[in-house]
Amino acid sequence: MSSSATQKALLLSAEKTYYVGETPVPTPGPLEVLVKIEATALNPIDWKVTGGPRFSAIISKYPHVCGFDGAGVVQRVGSEVASLVEGDNMYVLLGSRSHRTY
Repeated sequence: MSSSATQKALLLSAEKTYYVGETPVPTPGPLEVLVKIEATALNPIDWKVTGGPRFSAIISKYPHVCGFDGAGVVQRVGSEVASLVEGDNMYVLLGSRSHRTY
């Protein structure tokens, strides 16, 4: 894993404009994992959040980090995670507790 403290991300501004920017690399909590995303795509919900209050209610702050689907490699595991280890390949559906290793 890179020692960089930032990562590139697709962001949505408060003005509903998408752009690529830098965000801090998060530290996983006790029940979380940090996954280095190697493949991702925009899901229909990513563009729907720009379409009004029904969908934008899921955004807690701006800039909003976009993306709900991805695949990558586990970089760090929280202290209470027993089912995954660093180096596991996995895909995720963010915003849920779904994941699968492969």
